[in-house]
Amino acid sequence: MHTGLISDLKDCGTRADWYSYVFVGSIASITSVANDEKEIEIVPEEVFAGKPANPTRVSTSQALCLPPLVVGDRWLFFLRQEKGKPIILDYYGNDSSPIADAQKGIETFRRLEGIADRGLLRGAVLRGRSFEGKPVPDAQVVAHRAADGSQFTSTTDSEGRYEFQPLLPGKYELTVDPIGSFQPDSSHVDLESGACWDLTLTRSPHAELAGHLQRPDGSPASQVNVLITNEDGSIWNTGKTDEKGHFRSDSMQPGKYVIGINLPGTPAWKSTGGGGPTGSAPSASYYYPGVRDRSAAQIITLRTDEKRDDIDFVIPAQ
Repeated sequence: MHTGLISDLKDCGTRADWYSYVFVGSIASITSVANDEKEIEIVPEEVFAGKPANPTRVSTSQALCLPPLVVGDRWLFFLRQEKGKPIILDYYGNDSSPIADAQKGIETFRRLEGIADRGLLRGAVLRGRSFEGKPVPDAQVVAHRAADGSQFTSTTDSEGRYEFQPLLPGKYELTVDPIGSFQPDSSHVDLESGACWDLTLTRSPHAELAGHLQRPDGSPASQVNVLITNEDGSIWNTGKTDEKGHFRSDSMQPGKYVIGINLPGTPAWKSTGGGGPTGSAPSASYYYPGVRDRSAAQIITLRTDEKRDDIDFVIPAQ
């Protein structure tokens, strides 16, 4: 089991390697074609990736979902092309946008063009969950380069943002000096030349709940479904025991939890993934410390960063 956050490392919005052409250009003409699509003629003005023709002819995909296309407007275009096929401006997952909405991306492209064989590393320091945390100003962030042990520092601004001077390619470990009793987790990034990464540094939950399942004869019970849910059932996740009958759920928030299992021979759960407020937790057939009724299950109180590996079940004889 794993209930941690998704990666806090993301591209700075450039993603040039996802596309055949990236450039600032102006729309010279628009022609309607079948299925509400458009054919557009674009005049490139400032090219960041690829070698587009002048003018460049582009076909839309899902044009009705795109922002309004107007002759004379200037955009930062991200365009795809497969061999032997037209150049495509597609809506799904595309980063193209009118120039007014693309200033940060254009600025980053221009900076990358001027730093030769180096890369950019920036991000934020937050107190709390990465999507809900509060910015931490005046935090000192240190980038440790693995190749030679060199260290580089940057200090967060009033919005918790930091940015290093352009760095040589390589693997870096990022740490944050303690701010009172708060110290974010360290993180790692592999920086390539011409790349820009944005890394949020925060402190993830470190509490764990773990234990073992055994049969009455003492042998391990493997591949048994395990359910861990908070006290009111609004947050839950599931997993299976390994070949030794062991289960573990990490990166957990402090709180009160109930642990159950799905006994062999009982109907399989429809879901064995994670869950949350919008999901419906499966019902266990047996609960810790050895009861069939959830109301009689033991409530386990998990403290901040506490690691428990003593939640042991003996499966009743079938």
